[in-house]
Amino acid sequence: MRPTSLLRPVVVAAFGCLVLSLSGCGTERAATGRAPATSAAPAAEPLGAAAGTGDPEVRFLELLGRVVRSCDPDAPGGEGSGDVPAPEELPGWEGGAAPRYGPGGTPPGVPEAEGGVPVPLDVPAPPESSPAPTRTGPVGEVPLTDAEKCAGEAHARRVGEAFGGAEPAGHREIREKLTGLDYPVSRIHRMPDRAGAPRVRLDLRFIGSRLVLEVTGTSGGVTVEVFGAPETEDARVSDIVRERDNGGGRV
Repeated sequence: MRPTSLLRPVVVAAFGCLVLSLSGCGTERAATGRAPATSAAPAAEPLGAAAGTGDPEVRFLELLGRVVRSCDPDAPGGEGSGDVPAPEELPGWEGGAAPRYGPGGTPPGVPEAEGGVPVPLDVPAPPESSPAPTRTGPVGEVPLTDAEKCAGEAHARRVGEAFGGAEPAGHREIREKLTGLDYPVSRIHRMPDRAGAPRVRLDLRFIGSRLVLEVTGTSGGVTVEVFGAPETEDARVSDIVRERDNGGGRV
């Protein structure tokens, strides 16, 4: 069996290609509530809990990959995809400028006759890094792409079906149900109750994705709402102010 320490980087690297297609596709529109059902494509593969590695983070990444492929069959690894595209075939590729070498010069990394490795003189020095500003206080929700809305609807559907029509007893039951669906505890954030009903937010952001779910207990199970949060790490999902809370209403 492959050690988990080796398996996780492989899964993360492979899933990065899938998320690029999720976070960069579609027309951005404000997400003020539950994603419309028409945005979700039929699932191309089962979206239930994975049976495999015991590492919750790896199972979570595998789940995200299955959801992305269900919304975009042409994503890497999807039914409609072929070989992995070359860098120059990806959107936004501008190519790199050909390096310049003087007479008799050699490319970087090619040893000279004396055994030394030359470095081009026109290589600019790396810019000095400056600490990123720390975000404080509440932050507003952000728009989701059509692909993100599709993924959000797929997650919302599987969460709602898992609860069925049974009212959750409290936050603990919601958390246990979500972890049983391969959502790690670290991504489940308890929120203040809404009208006495338990409520959590599920952080699904990963490599540029802005997807978050809000799960609220009801007498008939749960309601699941999809919205967007900034992808930066300093924006905590528990601090996001929903548009409906600012008078935007619920869709």
